[in-house]
Amino acid sequence: MKNCLIMGFGRSGTSLMGGILHQAGYYMGEDLYPGRDSNPKGFFENALINGINEKILKNYDYALSHPGHPASGEPFSPYHPGEGHRWLAYIPLEVKITEESEDIKEAIRKAVSYNGFAYKDPRFNYTLKIWAPFLNNETLLICVFRDPAITVQSILTECERAEYLSGFHITKDLAEELWLYSYSHLFQNLKKFSSDQIIFVHYEKLLSGEALPGLSRRLGIRLSDDFASPGLNRTTSGAPVGLKATTIYQKLCNLADVRLNSTNFTSS
Repeated sequence: MKNCLIMGFGRSGTSLMGGILHQAGYYMGEDLYPGRDSNPKGFFENALINGINEKILKNYDYALSHPGHPASGEPFSPYHPGEGHRWLAYIPLEVKITEESEDIKEAIRKAVSYNGFAYKDPRFNYTLKIWAPFLNNETLLICVFRDPAITVQSILTECERAEYLSGFHITKDLAEELWLYSYSHLFQNLKKFSSDQIIFVHYEKLLSGEALPGLSRRLGIRLSDDFASPGLNRTTSGAPVGLKATTIYQKLCNLADVRLNSTNFTSS
């Protein structure tokens, strides 16, 4: 059983990956968040790991460094997400994320001292560089992704319906930008790791179970297809995305060896 981190933009299948690994016996932290309508089987995240990443990202709220930005006045948005919502933070690629706090470094060091951990957090796309020095060469990085058109629509639905996101200002174009920046930061952060440590997984391949044999071999543990069910796939379409998102999605699919077709690829 190899230790791993699960990352990928929110609403892209990271919870499905987390549930499969949790069922296989991985340690994902204490007091995992309970499920709700959007993720009825659970999120497989906990306050400790999320809290570490939130503290790292707190100084990068866009409104802090761009007070004159037209949207920075929105009290609750990707430009000023607030505590617990920075998985939806607006962090352009040119922003270089660093961390000097010894308390945070010690918290990371303690978290990765467990054997058989699989920590999941969409914020890892941004914070992986901070975690990197504390991960051994055997730790695997599982990068989950989904058609950006579908992901963006799922984000919009989540922001509209989830009580904890009530009043959150977001648009389709802004959600697409968040997706772009998230995976762009991830690609930058992955340069610090050996290709042998990185696994790209398409959500549809997880849901169908097709990705599980290869994942089982890489992780050194048998993964069951019992956790996944068609009912988890609630968003199946979305408005076309632009060329930049299309290009990144193509790259992700190539890295995961997924053939694009009309059912998993939408572009403008």
